[in-house]
Amino acid sequence: MKRLAYRRSFPFALLLSASLGAASSAAHAQGFYWNTVSARATAVGGVYVPSATAPLDAMSTNPAGLAELKRHVVEAGATGVFARGSFINSVNNNVPMRTAPGAVPFGAFGMPLHGGRFVMGFSALPELTSVSNWTYLDAPGALGASYGLQQNKSAVTVFRSAAGVGMTLHSRLSIGATFGVSYNSNLLHSPYIFQSQPVVKGLKTLLDLKTSGTGVNGSAGFLLKASRRVQVGVGYRSPTYVRSTGVATGNLGVQLAAAGLGGARPDFRYDAVVHNVFPQGITAHGNVALTPKLSLALQGEWLNWKRAFKTLNVDLSNGNNADINGLLKSSSLHDEVPLDWKNQFPVRAGLERSLGESMVARVGYVHANNAVPGSTTTPLTAAIFTDQVAAGGGWHKGGFAVDGAYAFVPTAASHTGISKLKAGEYSNSSVHVGTQVLTVTTVWVF
Repeated sequence: MKRLAYRRSFPFALLLSASLGAASSAAHAQGFYWNTVSARATAVGGVYVPSATAPLDAMSTNPAGLAELKRHVVEAGATGVFARGSFINSVNNNVPMRTAPGAVPFGAFGMPLHGGRFVMGFSALPELTSVSNWTYLDAPGALGASYGLQQNKSAVTVFRSAAGVGMTLHSRLSIGATFGVSYNSNLLHSPYIFQSQPVVKGLKTLLDLKTSGTGVNGSAGFLLKASRRVQVGVGYRSPTYVRSTGVATGNLGVQLAAAGLGGARPDFRYDAVVHNVFPQGITAHGNVALTPKLSLALQGEWLNWKRAFKTLNVDLSNGNNADINGLLKSSSLHDEVPLDWKNQFPVRAGLERSLGESMVARVGYVHANNAVPGSTTTPLTAAIFTDQVAAGGGWHKGGFAVDGAYAFVPTAASHTGISKLKAGEYSNSSVHVGTQVLTVTTVWVF
């Protein structure tokens, strides 16, 4: 694929709903965890296509692509996400999602060094952005406790700042690596059911949780020009471990009253620690020039959700409620939320066709297996997308280019028969979610 290039592709989504989950309904269209971000990549289904003007996707997918840059390049853009969904369970019928549209900016810079054999890159990119906002009736749980009509809101952001280098080893082979720091912020406002703490397991409280933290990670890859028409590459992304800290506040009043303890103080505050793991992954990509004007791009991925999202561990300490501390016989508690995600294998394909000297048109398609098991799915953990279609185009003149893309994710459905979450509130429930995405990217070469 000749011309100015660009790119894109996950959400940790947040935690805890009636169970501390780990993925929200309003995730990025190409998957829960972002693999590429540019409008060009979005339009061809999220496939990374290396080029002389694509530092964004090189920094996020395969840093060996930095070696393609021959001049200084600034690439920046933004993505807007529009989500839709509905939820059904024993006390709710087709409750709509109330998540407002959101926008995410990003950017990268690349510059050749030492005659162009080495290229440095710097980037600030989203790895996961998700906001989920529902208002529905809280189903009766242990001892019949229900908090009635409640807002169930989660928000999670993982934003990575990184530096990288690409090096040309041979006219047909280049390698690269990045080192990054990811900032993760989490928010939850929802009834929460304790999952594993022996004393309060299965009991429910209103909970407001806010935590944030950072983790380090890296990536590496190679890029091979097999022939004048064929280019292939492989990139690896390391896992990211984040210990996010903050505050958890809430009110246990309804559950205490249902247990005959209505005289106990209901409100509480804890110092909170959430142990997040974001997965390692491997991306294999290639593009073929079918004709001088038409190119085919293909990509396959492996995302190791099975190891990263087995359970979610939460530690609460320094509780300020003496009545609750007496019940627990401690001012601290540890809870583990089952997630049991499966590894994911997205497959992507796209076509790009030149339309004259300065215009290009693109189309793409993505299919992936659903990584979230029905047994742990809730409206706040419904990162269940499996398919996406996309289209877009670009215009360039001299050292400037603009690309745009639209991606549509058909509504996906997940049904929970018997939920693994305590109290059974999400047994026999269904969630439907879908998204639309608009992305614009600009490039300046100088």
